[in-house]
Amino acid sequence: MMKIKAYLLQQMFRPGLTAFFINPFFLGKSAMYINVKKYSKFISGKTLDVGSGSKPYFNLFANVTTYIGMDIEQSGHTHEIESIDVFYDGETFPFEENSFDSLVFFEVLEHVFNPDTFFKQISKVVKPGGNCLVTIPFIWGEHEQPYDFARYSSFGLKHMFDQHGFEIIEHKKYLTDFRLIFLLINSYLYTVFKKYIPGYLAWVLILPFSIINNLLGLISYILPKNEDLYFGNVYVLKNKK
Repeated sequence: MMKIKAYLLQQMFRPGLTAFFINPFFLGKSAMYINVKKYSKFISGKTLDVGSGSKPYFNLFANVTTYIGMDIEQSGHTHEIESIDVFYDGETFPFEENSFDSLVFFEVLEHVFNPDTFFKQISKVVKPGGNCLVTIPFIWGEHEQPYDFARYSSFGLKHMFDQHGFEIIEHKKYLTDFRLIFLLINSYLYTVFKKYIPGYLAWVLILPFSIINNLLGLISYILPKNEDLYFGNVYVLKNKK
């Protein structure tokens, strides 16, 4: 069972051909993976992964010398198959000032109740001029309940970054086309199924719908993009302190 969980977790974050058939969130997760990989070159040296979980993107960072995963103990999921190096209290990062050359966090900000404190801690532990690579969702359902607190527009995020001394080096919105609709259909179906069907059976039953919607999503890739309605953001930020 542990091996199955580990395999499904891998296909959730690093989706390959198998994930196309077994992951109902393939369209979103693959778009995220592609963009993390694209901008991974900006991360180097000693790096902190905040909300690291299983460190799903660790192998993408070829220029990293030390990679430390930090997470919070009380969250919306268990940590049984994750590789966390340091737990923290949700407010204070347990590191000295200027401890890291780079920092990453993926789909974490929506789970942070006090973003001002969060970014002050990032600014503290990342060296001046150090880079951060982050992904932040925009259109997505509540998850890891009850620890899901916010969604941010790109304008709200820019204001937040400016306020805390982070310069935007790169920014891209991903899944800005009609594939988003099929991703949301899969999410809706899976959420409904798992309310009434226990364990992995819900996952199995949704597979036919997932395959059909993933195929339709690929076909709809040729339709025009809409950058007002999209799945998520990827940013490369520089600490200007």
